[in-house]
Amino acid sequence: MEWLRLMAAVAWLLIFVIRPQLTLAVSLLVVGGAFTAMNAMVFWLTLVRRDRASSVVPLVGGALAAAGVALLPSTGSWHWAWLPLLIDWGGLPRFLAALYWELPR
Repeated sequence: MEWLRLMAAVAWLLIFVIRPQLTLAVSLLVVGGAFTAMNAMVFWLTLVRRDRASSVVPLVGGALAAAGVALLPSTGSWHWAWLPLLIDWGGLPRFLAALYWELPR
């Protein structure tokens, strides 16, 4: 199984040498997507199950994924770079919800 990891790493490095912008964009999308998934789990725990949980890295997932979308080599992809910030619960929606909860009524 170790040889499979080695081959994947070599292939990833070869692709990075040939197409560095695409490789960086996909890498940022994968890492940002992982952080976004963790923030979605925090959303599920806090609002649906009413447990205690906190997002240790707010805005990171959305910002990394937004940078990944902006770096995609397709024409006009940077127009959609704001979308991951809206999707990530640790980003703009969480700050708006916190603002709503903290405003005096």
